[in-house]
Amino acid sequence: MVLNIILIAVAFVYGAFNVLTSKLMTAKEMKHSFIDGQCIVGKILTNIFYAPAWLLKGIRFLVLVLVK
Repeated sequence: MVLNIILIAVAFVYGAFNVLTSKLMTAKEMKHSFIDGQCIVGKILTNIFYAPAWLLKGIRFLVLVLVK
């Protein structure tokens, strides 16, 4: 029971980080923060963690292009 609550809390925080990152940062800022100046391990792990943020940013870009 307690483990389920902890897992739900971790999933919620993970989702919140990704949604806020996608909402508050531009793609250029994300590239600068997550790719430029990082070692190869940092690039891989950071981009795995923020993969949903990149996906949300890509979906937003596609929607904006297709709607206009």
